[in-house]
Amino acid sequence: MKKLMYLFILIGFVACNSGAQKNTEVAQPEQIVEATIDIGGLHCDACVASVEKGVNSLSGIESVKVTLADSSAIVTYNASTVSIDEIEESIEKRGYTIKAVN
Repeated sequence: MKKLMYLFILIGFVACNSGAQKNTEVAQPEQIVEATIDIGGLHCDACVASVEKGVNSLSGIESVKVTLADSSAIVTYNASTVSIDEIEESIEKRGYTIKAVN
């Protein structure tokens, strides 16, 4: 009976320590960046909504404001999560062109 009791204690000890591993991942600091993107092909409010929806679907986007009058988007994003290339690609996937990035 003593051997059985020792066995249960040993199993309990091993089971409790198996989940005690340290998390060694280092979180990257946020790098909030604001970029103005000139977009070709915006014609109406539906175009504006489409671009905003596409950009907002990306991880790391803080805000996006598309203006039809000057065909541009002001995007605030976390550069450690998403790149300007990914943002431009999401706009191009919706059928619009990128004129320039400031």
